[in-house]
Amino acid sequence: MKEQYIRQVKKELHASRKRKNEVARDLNEIFASAAEHGETERQVVERLGTPKEFADSAAESFGVENCARRNRKGILSCVVSFAAAVIAFAMYALAGLNQTPDGAIGQADAMTGIQVKGAFGVDFSQVILVIGILAAAFAAVQTVRALRGSRRKA
Repeated sequence: MKEQYIRQVKKELHASRKRKNEVARDLNEIFASAAEHGETERQVVERLGTPKEFADSAAESFGVENCARRNRKGILSCVVSFAAAVIAFAMYALAGLNQTPDGAIGQADAMTGIQVKGAFGVDFSQVILVIGILAAAFAAVQTVRALRGSRRKA
């Protein structure tokens, strides 16, 4: 129980490896001291609170905000998703500029009877468009999640 608690606290604590090791060392001392005084591991865990609560209080004692890394991660995923969407839409637009009319071969001005299909019969510009739409939707969801999270903390 002790090892699992310490592992979970380290996971919840968003700090440097050195600080995480300090907190783990302090927790080991707390558990050892409690055992010397006849306290069980379960009682110690109940006294300390959940791993998340302990990690938040430990981060506060270090003078750092424990949720800062999660906020950065959310913002980064929003930016990356929006960038992917913009790139996909730009590629789709560029692919549309160079398309020849249906039924034309090469740079022919008139229709021919020969049909040319892409590899596997798939129009890759449509695939790029779908990727752009999915990336934009993911970015919108991530933005909403980040905004909701920042409102809850305020």
